[in-house]
Amino acid sequence: MKNFLTLILTTFLWSACEKTIEPKVIPPDYLIGSWINPIESDSTYTFTKANELKNQEYGITFNPKPSFIERKNVSWCATHPIYYGDFNGSWSKLGTTIDIKVPFWGGIAEYQWELVSVDQNTLTIHVLKEDYHR
Repeated sequence: MKNFLTLILTTFLWSACEKTIEPKVIPPDYLIGSWINPIESDSTYTFTKANELKNQEYGITFNPKPSFIERKNVSWCATHPIYYGDFNGSWSKLGTTIDIKVPFWGGIAEYQWELVSVDQNTLTIHVLKEDYHR
């Protein structure tokens, strides 16, 4: 009987042990590359990985140096036709926070994004802060 109780107690303790969930390690090279077709929902954007940015459409590129390219509207006017251009900036990553500094038609933009997820096909970020300086 003593062995039976020991077996039941051991089985119970074994099954009650909670597995430790390791934080997902994101390979740094997954973020590197071009991202297009942003879909927005409550300050969260999901991008699709691309071989290159599309002409005359918004997109971003993370380069390893760490240079950053944002293809966006080149003027204050957002009526058709809209003309797009590449703005070269820089980026850094600490944990899941991405800080970006990039020019825009009126000055300098500073973005702070939370990296929600990234894999070989999809990038999801949440906008924490956007500041524009003239």
